[in-house]
Amino acid sequence: MGKLGNLGWGVSLLWAAAVGAAPTHYVGVKIEPDIRVDFQFYKVKGTSMQAALAQAARLGPKGSVGQQGLGMASYRLDWTMLAYPLAGRCDLKEVRVRTRIKVMVPEWVNKSGASVAEQQNWNIMLGAMLDYESRHKDIVQETASAIGYKLTQLPPSNDCAALRHQGDLQGRALLAQAKSRFARLAEQTDHGRKLGLSWPLSP
Repeated sequence: MGKLGNLGWGVSLLWAAAVGAAPTHYVGVKIEPDIRVDFQFYKVKGTSMQAALAQAARLGPKGSVGQQGLGMASYRLDWTMLAYPLAGRCDLKEVRVRTRIKVMVPEWVNKSGASVAEQQNWNIMLGAMLDYESRHKDIVQETASAIGYKLTQLPPSNDCAALRHQGDLQGRALLAQAKSRFARLAEQTDHGRKLGLSWPLSP
C-alpha cells in the first residue's frame, strides 16, 4: 500500500513592531491574508494503470526528508506584524498572513488507451489524492486565519520584545494544533486509503 508522499511544513516569522499600549488589546487592526494554491501535474505514461503507477513511483516528487511518493503537498505559512510608534504608544496597524500551498500529483497522459475500468480506477485514486490533500489545505487555511485573528488580539505591551515573544507563542501554538490535526487526519483515513487512495492496485 502506498501513501501520498511527504508533507512539508515550513514557518517563517517576520516582525516589525514598536512599543506602546492600548486599554485591553489592539483595536481596528487590519488582517491581510495572502493565499496561493498551486496544483501541478507531472506526466506519466503506460499501457496499463500498473505501468503508469510504476513510472509514477520512479518519477514522483520527493518530500522534505527524501521520501518519494506518487504525490506531494507542501505548505509554507508566515506572518508579519506591522506596528509603529505613535504618540508614545504602539500602533499596531496590520497583520499579514501569507500561505503558500503546492500540490503535485501524476497525470496519466495516455490513459485513453487503457480499459474503461482502469481509467475509472485511476480517476478514483486521483480523486482520493486530491481529497486527502484538500483536507490538509483546509487545515492550513483555517490555521492561517486563526493566526491572523490571534495576533490582532495580543495584549498591549510597552516592551517590543515581549510583544514579539507573545506573538511567537500564539502562532507556534496554533501551528502545533495544525500538526496534531494532520496526524488525526492521517490516522482517521489511514493516510488516505479509506478515501480510496490505495496503491498498488490488484491487476
